[in-house]
Amino acid sequence: MGRNKEFDYEQKLDVALELFWKQGFHSTSITDLETGMGINRSSIYPTYGDKKALLIKCLTKYMKSKVSEYENVSDNPKSHAIETLRKTLRLAIDQSINEERTCLAVRIAFEVALTDEDIRTLLAGNEKKIEKIYFEIVEKGQEQGCIKGDLDPKLTAAFLAGSSSALFKNYALNKNRKTIYDMIEALIQMIQV
Repeated sequence: MGRNKEFDYEQKLDVALELFWKQGFHSTSITDLETGMGINRSSIYPTYGDKKALLIKCLTKYMKSKVSEYENVSDNPKSHAIETLRKTLRLAIDQSINEERTCLAVRIAFEVALTDEDIRTLLAGNEKKIEKIYFEIVEKGQEQGCIKGDLDPKLTAAFLAGSSSALFKNYALNKNRKTIYDMIEALIQMIQV
C-alpha cells in the first residue's frame, strides 16, 4: 500500500515556480527543487514528473493566472476601449516593475523556448490568449470609433502583446516609470483616432 502524500501540491508547485523564476530553468537543479520544496525526488517525480514536466506545470499555473488578470481588466463591456488598453498595458508593466523581475513566461521564452519545442508551443499558445484579449480591445475600439478602423486588429493585437516585453526591457535599463508610461501613451496615440 502506497503512502499518502503529506504535502500541499499547489504550495509546493508555487515554491518550484519561484525557484524557476529566480534561478532560471537550467540553473535550477533537482537538488534545488528538493531542498526548496521540502520533498525528495521520490515524491517529486511521481507527483510532478521530471524537471521539464514540473516547469510546464509551473508555467501553466502562472500563465492561467496572468491571462485571468488581463481578462479582469478588459471584462467590462461598458468601458472605453482606450482606457481598457491603457490599463492592460500598465498592468503588465507595473507587475514587472513592482516585482523587480520580468514575466516568468518571457524569461523562460528566452532561456528555453528557442531550443525546446514543447515549451515553445506552450508559451506560443499563451501568447495567443493574450493577443486575443488585445484583439477584443482593438475591435471594441474600432466599433466605438476611438481606434483607427483601417488597422488590422489581429496584427495590432500581436504588436501590443509583444510591446510589453520591450517596455519592461526599457525600464530595466533606465529605471524610469514615467518614461514607460509615456511610451504606453505613444503606443496608444499610434492606433487612436
